[in-house]
Formats: sequence, structure tokens, C-alpha cells
Amino acid sequence: MAEVNFNQPEQDATTLIRNKAMRFERPVPGQSLTNDPDTPLPYEQPPTYTDRDEALQYFFALFVDEENYTKIMDLISTSFPIMDIVKIYLIESFEDGLINPDMIMLLAEPLAYMLMSLAERADIDFVIERTEEGDEDDDDDDDDNTEERSLGVLDNALGRMDTVQKTEDFPEDLDQQIQQQELPQTQSLLGAR
Repeated sequence: MAEVNFNQPEQDATTLIRNKAMRFERPVPGQSLTNDPDTPLPYEQPPTYTDRDEALQYFFALFVDEENYTKIMDLISTSFPIMDIVKIYLIESFEDGLINPDMIMLLAEPLAYMLMSLAERADIDFVIERTEEGDEDDDDDDDDNTEERSLGVLDNALGRMDTVQKTEDFPEDLDQQIQQQELPQTQSLLGAR
């Protein structure tokens, strides 16, 4: 299953993705051609979810899981962009062999809509995407170029989503589940005794 760690809300998605891309234990180019075909990596096998609706049900269950829900809502309440959360979950799911790259493209907008709906129900103001003016680190051009290269493929493929709307093909039963979902109670620091 896709495990995403949100214990450090001040850490943004670009840093998480950059750290993942810069790790040294990744395979060398062409290594998959020499791997044993009897033990393929998870993303080299057929994906677990090939139906969009089944994948949406999986992610909905993952999002409303009591432990994940509070972490995700805490993250959204700190103005962390929803699309960055979606990208993290999609990349992790691909690496775990749950979905394929085509499914990433099909799921990006519905997952963003799902998180927006859950945030609205919890009365949390959210940010869909990071604004162009909001990008810091203008004095370090080398890091910006490296970051753009590491995120470029997914960002270019998804494009910029300033507005996310429910599409006609969004499963109606899932939309009803979102609206009827009992939201886990978040405990405040003052309420903990």
C-alpha cells in the first residue's frame, strides 16, 4: 500500500520529490534489462488497479482512514497545495505497483476534487496549486533548474490546475459517500488530557 509520511508539514512536495529523486539506492540506467524476470519490481508488473472507479474507491478509503485523514487535513490547513498531496500519493502508488502512468493521468483531477470536498466539509480553506509568485529560492538558480527537471514530466503532463471541478464521469455513488462520510474527530491540544 502507498505509505506517505506527513509528519513534517513544513516540508513541501517539491522537497519530498527531490529527496526521492536524489537518493543513491536507485537503479542505474538499463538495470531493469538485466534484472531477473522472475522477480520484477512492483511497477514492472501489471498494476493492481486497472479500473478508474476501483482506484478512486481505494484512494477514498485511504483518505478517510482515521490516521491519514487527520494528517491530510492538518496539512491542507497549513496551505499546503492539494495538487502536491495528490502528486505524492500518485507517485507512491505507481512505485508500489498499484497504478500505471495512464491511471495517474486519469486520477489526478478526481483525487484533487475528493480532497477539496473533504476539506470543505471540515471547514478548511485550501490551496489547489502553488502560485507562480509564491515560489521562493529565486537566488539559487541551480536548485530551481534541478527541481524543474525532476518534477517536469509529471507537472507538464498534468498541467496547471487552478480550478478543479467535478466531472460528469465522477462516480455518483462515490460523491454520495464523500457527502455522507462521517468525518473523524480531530483532537485539539487543549482537549487532550
